[in-house]
Amino acid sequence: MSKRILTLFAHPDDAETMAGGTLLKWAAEGHAITLCLITDGDKGTADPNDNRDAVIARRRAEQTTAAARLGAQVITLGYEDGMLQPTLDLRRNLVRVMRRVRPDIVVANDPTIWFRHGTYINHPDHRAAGHAAVEALYPAVKKASIFPELIAEGLQPHVVQEVWLGPTGEANTWVDIAGVFDRKIELICDHASQFSPGPTRVAFERIAREAGQERGLALAESFRTLRLAANTVQSLADGPPAP
Repeated sequence: MSKRILTLFAHPDDAETMAGGTLLKWAAEGHAITLCLITDGDKGTADPNDNRDAVIARRRAEQTTAAARLGAQVITLGYEDGMLQPTLDLRRNLVRVMRRVRPDIVVANDPTIWFRHGTYINHPDHRAAGHAAVEALYPAVKKASIFPELIAEGLQPHVVQEVWLGPTGEANTWVDIAGVFDRKIELICDHASQFSPGPTRVAFERIAREAGQERGLALAESFRTLRLAANTVQSLADGPPAP
């Protein structure tokens, strides 16, 4: 059965770098994918003479190309890159998106991750986007009494079935991406202003090898996944979901 999948990430390229292999496999299975970009990625340049509008136009064009590989729709919220905070305004907007798209699966950043690979401080926008997404997922998106103005817009409450968070230090789900790894690199490199093929392949092959080691997979993406329910207490009483 086809599922609706929604990604909630701060920047153009975040979904592709974090979950590109998984998204490619889902697209091949016929699932409907929507990519929600919280910011326009307007700080994504090292050239001090770059015009902000030109950067936004460039990154939107790159995202359009990448989305076409996935057959995905794109939603942009237009927040400023590099300044994202997990505000009530952002939470409301993410609830609005989820109630419109009504996804079965949401993919977002794990907001608990500060450091990765011994070389990387997680971008504060990533943590803020993950923070806001998690707080939008519970309980706001399923409660009519939270943000009642969305009910006035015709946006009824919705229960997301699964949440996939990454990158994470608490993985419980691994996806074998060996068969789509080359296509993942192509997908990432559609964001040509950010990634060149040579170092991108080396870096993401390292990440995929490290992710797969725990499960004996050559190349993988790993996630912290949660199963949500309309009634949390009843779901706990029913016991753990089937794997």
